[in-house]
Amino acid sequence: MCFKGCKESFLKCRPVIGLDGCYLKGYFGGQILAAVGKDPNELMLPICFAVVEGETKDSWEWFLQLLIADLGGFSSCVSYTFIFEQ
Repeated sequence: MCFKGCKESFLKCRPVIGLDGCYLKGYFGGQILAAVGKDPNELMLPICFAVVEGETKDSWEWFLQLLIADLGGFSSCVSYTFIFEQ
């Protein structure tokens, strides 16, 4: 999910995107993949998130393809810095 308001706010922020995954504990399991930025007030700004079956290379590739497409395509994302902690 990528909310329009969050996406438009991020386009006016620093070109830094933090990526992370989090386990979902419960009957169905899975993981949440999330992309966040920082707004001018130094607060975290959620850009988008997705629920996937597991944190795999394929799920991250799918998530990042959708994120890049939502932010205007590869040509507009070349100036972004992606931060990912493993």
